[in-house]
Amino acid sequence: MKMYEAILDILGKKGNATIPVICQEMSEQNQSIISNAQDIVEPSYIKTLVSSNKELFLVKDDIVSIRPDKEPVMMTVVLHGYPGPEMRVRVDFKRNIFTYFEWHLDSKASQPLIIGTFGSVEDFKKKLYPLKLWEWEEDYQTDGIVVDGTSWSVILKTKGRTYESRGLDSFPRQWKEFCQAVSILVGKKFSC
Repeated sequence: MKMYEAILDILGKKGNATIPVICQEMSEQNQSIISNAQDIVEPSYIKTLVSSNKELFLVKDDIVSIRPDKEPVMMTVVLHGYPGPEMRVRVDFKRNIFTYFEWHLDSKASQPLIIGTFGSVEDFKKKLYPLKLWEWEEDYQTDGIVVDGTSWSVILKTKGRTYESRGLDSFPRQWKEFCQAVSILVGKKFSC
């Protein structure tokens, strides 16, 4: 786990935290991973790390928080390819739950989700930060006429802003990693 991911994890669990609290939490995590660890995370290191990553973190009076426009609250993803299926995933990061819906044009009914085969919302959230959905374009389209292509949309609501992206047979560079993260979350292959 990268250091900024550990800070995101701590802030996700504790909310806003001071730099000394983050240092203490990280030192405790190191102790639980390595029984004889003597490494103590220094406040100056955390301050430098947080200050150099202003895209994700906000620091005011030595209190660190995740930027409101980067902290996920709700996400809706729709993927549809002709002749199907249409897949919809809605993730509620505050309640730590997700719903999955799959619809087919033909009579093939999908198998229900099986308990224990899907991932966690917390793990999914951690995978979103490096994908930087807030940098995705609003519209991805291929040139020419598309008759039976793949259409998709992603709506990410954060504490400070809503980001929307959609496309038809054209995808952001991180699309494959995004679909893998969704597949792990729902326990089913998420792609057309």
